[in-house]
Amino acid sequence: MNKFKKMSIFLIISSVLLILTGCSSKTNNPKKSINVTTSLNFYGEVAKDVLGNHGSVTSIINSPNVDPHDFEPKSSDARNVSKTNIMVSNGLGYDSWAENLTSNNKNIKNINVGQLMDKSNGDNPHIWYNIDTMKKLAYELADQFGKLQPQNKKAFEQNAKNYVSKLQPVENKINSIKKHKINKPVAVSEPVFDYSLDKLGYSIANKNFEEAIEKGNDPAPADIRQLQNDIKNHKLAFFVVNKQVNSKIVTNLANLAKENNLPIIYVTETKPENMDNYIKWMDSQYDQVLKIQKNNGLK
Repeated sequence: MNKFKKMSIFLIISSVLLILTGCSSKTNNPKKSINVTTSLNFYGEVAKDVLGNHGSVTSIINSPNVDPHDFEPKSSDARNVSKTNIMVSNGLGYDSWAENLTSNNKNIKNINVGQLMDKSNGDNPHIWYNIDTMKKLAYELADQFGKLQPQNKKAFEQNAKNYVSKLQPVENKINSIKKHKINKPVAVSEPVFDYSLDKLGYSIANKNFEEAIEKGNDPAPADIRQLQNDIKNHKLAFFVVNKQVNSKIVTNLANLAKENNLPIIYVTETKPENMDNYIKWMDSQYDQVLKIQKNNGLK
């Protein structure tokens, strides 16, 4: 999904900001109730857990069928943001529209998750695939909520600890996979799952290929041949494919992988509708890796 075409939304953003500016004088009182807006629903999950019953959380993008890159905010999004105390955006060029929505409102505290993780534009934006991102966000939210409602500071801190504790089984699974990983690199269709692969201890066979697909370009013939040869000669542990992207090149390589009995891990860039939450979503993808390793004779 990361090879989406870039669309011009300056006029839309400008009109939305006019609405936002007009509404900004009607912001809520955080001492009574904290309002949080997140660009993406899995960040909203963290915010809800940490905030508890001390406010409300709204996620602008809730559907897995919406492309965050090309999303165009509506006037209703602007009205909602005008009442927000804290805005959580991914950053790194992934959801610039979300950052633009708050640019004229100094009353809103912006949490840019990319910056929180010491990343900058040009870095891989899929930082939610690093479980440490969700931990750090939880503690940052607790800190910011505590500034808005000092009387509930300890409750927010405890909520953040509780959320991080819920991530522990996923982290245990990651550590188990890493301990018993297959000693081969992996093929990747595009860098959606790369932060997870790094956590799991796997290296990527051809970064040039994934970067080309990510940008919507045709990979170099030499890179395609390399992956074809690696698949045929069984030099790879598995092939990671983002199933939300249609690419004839990737489809052909996936078919070649099947013909040569190379396992395929299907990942998604957005949380699928059949996944109740972020943890189950991550778990389902790590389970695919675990199954491949067990089938390979590794426990």
